[in-house]
Amino acid sequence: MEMMFAVFAALAIGLSVRYSMAGRDRVGAAMIPAIATATGAAVWAAGSWAGLASTEPWIWLITFVVSGVVAFVVNLRLVRARIAADNEMFGKIAGR
Repeated sequence: MEMMFAVFAALAIGLSVRYSMAGRDRVGAAMIPAIATATGAAVWAAGSWAGLASTEPWIWLITFVVSGVVAFVVNLRLVRARIAADNEMFGKIAGR
């Protein structure tokens, strides 16, 4: 049950990253929240397997921080890659 709460919190973190950063029109609406959610689930499972109990704050803190950092970094990289690809395509279309 606690994993479900952690995954929903990771989803909320992913949504907040998506809507707080520039370039959200360059990435699909569900991409960043989905990545944060999957990361949160994987980190929670890894923490559980490592022996962290859900009553300890460490598993929660690690899950939320890693989900947020991964969502932030992936969003930055996807937006930059999309801008570069768009500029390259526009250059080809314009015949440059």
